[in-house]
Amino acid sequence: MKDRFIVFGLNHSTTPVEVREKYALPPEEARLVVESLKPDAAEAVFLSTCNRVEFYLRTDRAEEAITRVRTALNAKHKLKDSDAAKYFYRHDGVDAFRHLFRVAGSLDSMVVGEAQILGQVKEAYRSAVEAGTAGPFLNGVFQRAFSAAKRVRSQTDIARLPVSISSVAVDLALKIFTRLDEHRALVLGAGEMSENTAKHLVAAGVGKFWVANRTVEKARLLAQNLGGQAMSLAEGLERLHEADIVISSVGGDQPTLTSEVVRSAMAKRRGKPLFLIDIGVPRNIEPEAGRVDSVYLFNIDDLSQVAQANRDARSKALSQAETVLDQEMRELLAWLNNLALVPTITGLRERIESLRSHEWEEFLKKNPDLAPKDLERLERLTRSMAAKMLHEPTVRLKGLEDESDRFLYAKVLRELFGLNPPPGSAS
Repeated sequence: MKDRFIVFGLNHSTTPVEVREKYALPPEEARLVVESLKPDAAEAVFLSTCNRVEFYLRTDRAEEAITRVRTALNAKHKLKDSDAAKYFYRHDGVDAFRHLFRVAGSLDSMVVGEAQILGQVKEAYRSAVEAGTAGPFLNGVFQRAFSAAKRVRSQTDIARLPVSISSVAVDLALKIFTRLDEHRALVLGAGEMSENTAKHLVAAGVGKFWVANRTVEKARLLAQNLGGQAMSLAEGLERLHEADIVISSVGGDQPTLTSEVVRSAMAKRRGKPLFLIDIGVPRNIEPEAGRVDSVYLFNIDDLSQVAQANRDARSKALSQAETVLDQEMRELLAWLNNLALVPTITGLRERIESLRSHEWEEFLKKNPDLAPKDLERLERLTRSMAAKMLHEPTVRLKGLEDESDRFLYAKVLRELFGLNPPPGSAS
């Protein structure tokens, strides 16, 4: 049996969220599942996010390892065989390596270029190291995946442009104020959109923020989670002039902020700019408020247009990112060749020499009367023939420019001549 590197799992492209969430194992359960694979997988990493559940395995018992994975997952939620075949995928060898690189580089994400996935892959690998299920081989592979992901983020635009409504809102705020740590934000409403935008503001370093809501308890809960201050909606409107950034997503048929309320607040601000973000449907802020001097008003359609333009730009950057991954894959395959190529050639030489030596001993037994000089000449002939037989394939193998071809040829040679896989390698 030979070692293989495989990926087995499911993600947002193959599986609906109601199925994915059933396989999202908590850390302790995940650790037990990975440890249970030790009889069938020399090394294993388990990655679980809201969008994917994947096992990265180095194994010489691939089918047994996958069966063990299915058994562990079915203990939590059993799928019909037809559903399992539809949802789960498997990648082997070079395809598995590239899949890992695309995942770490956020090219396989629901939102291409999102920042969280690299940290999640790193955490999955760290957990495997702590559990003793990741060894030298996966260390080399994952470190190269991390390097590839960093190059994608630093050398392309794939991660530089915000693509969610909330992140676009914060990006626009940064363009107006340059930095947010010296500015204050007021969040009107405590729903999901308000919470997402508030989280982005906190991540961007906003100095202080308030949450105002008709139900103060909801405002208090959100404010506590994010380190802000809660107040009633009425109090928030009274203190409008104290905020530099206002995010509004309050239910109701009538605008929460009228142009008169905004104009009154601006009189107290003495010309300091005010950034209004209306993410409510129906709109919370009268359009006329955007005509007040030094007021910058964006509604959800404005933000959606920016987000879509950024998505289009990210899509264009995708080809650049794939080119970066191609370069990184060549480096990975070169590293794999160092693990596989030289030992394969050495193993092939040893196999041929073993056959030559065996046949020579048999020849000596059958021809005991040959003169020493004749024996010497015949043995030199057999050694020369063996060397010449090995010379051409060795030179051609080393001379292949495509690293994937070298890797594949080394693999074929090991299979054809029954050579043991190099220690720590996987194909």
